[in-house]
Amino acid sequence: MNLEQQLVRKILVLDGAMGTQLLARGAKGCLELLNVDNAAEVSSLHEAYLETGADIITTNTVCADALCLAQYGLQERSYELARAGAELARAAADKYSTTEHPRFVAGSVGPTTRNLTLANDTTPEAVAEAYSTVIRALIDGGVDIILLESVMDARNATVAIEECRKINAEIPIVVSAVLSRIEGRVASGATIAKFMEDLPMEDVAVIGFNCTNGVKPIESAVRTLATISKKPIIAYPAAGQPLMAANRFCKELEQLCRAGALNIVGGCCGTTPEYTAQIAKMAARWRPHKFEKRE
Repeated sequence: MNLEQQLVRKILVLDGAMGTQLLARGAKGCLELLNVDNAAEVSSLHEAYLETGADIITTNTVCADALCLAQYGLQERSYELARAGAELARAAADKYSTTEHPRFVAGSVGPTTRNLTLANDTTPEAVAEAYSTVIRALIDGGVDIILLESVMDARNATVAIEECRKINAEIPIVVSAVLSRIEGRVASGATIAKFMEDLPMEDVAVIGFNCTNGVKPIESAVRTLATISKKPIIAYPAAGQPLMAANRFCKELEQLCRAGALNIVGGCCGTTPEYTAQIAKMAARWRPHKFEKRE
């Protein structure tokens, strides 16, 4: 059963945070290096999320691009670390996947350290190369989805989408943006409608938002998106500062599920397998957002 078929059937549950959980387990420095140096730790975290009901797990690769890895002197290892991360998640998902309950792997691609709209120390070609290496590694490692997450700039996302399509014409691409503190706008300052207008939406399978300070900042943005987009919608906010308890976090997210506004729901920074368990039980009670199926 492919992703779109599952999105029609139910609200899928995305796992929780990778980075903050690995840090909580004692990791330091470059977290993507753990995909090679401590694979067992990464695998155990994937399995913890799968045990608690995640339908989709994300690879430990959000900063696996060469631009991010440069601060550690690891830029030449981008392909190696991204592919290793994909293979770990793939093995975990396959271990838990059944015909009745398929599990998917989302290859996490972060925003890099350069914003093409603002940066004056890079080029679109350099950013494209960084994205291309990571995306190729993730696909070679067996991911089902490319997840462009924490997107701040439509130009960066567009470059990543174009590089992905050069490598694979069919793999679903999910775009998840970070919101500005100004309601109704993404981090770049663009309105949600303008952000979508600047993306090659024909190549986007799912769109939505992640991170922010808790659920509330995402709520109105998702409701806006539900009125203007014919695509499936994803939302996975952070647990906030101070950290929101799992039951309260889940109760606030339920407002969006009850409204029929979501197809994929999960947690970002600060969320744990406990959050995933509660979200999975909650999401099972509600029907997914209705969207226009691809031909």
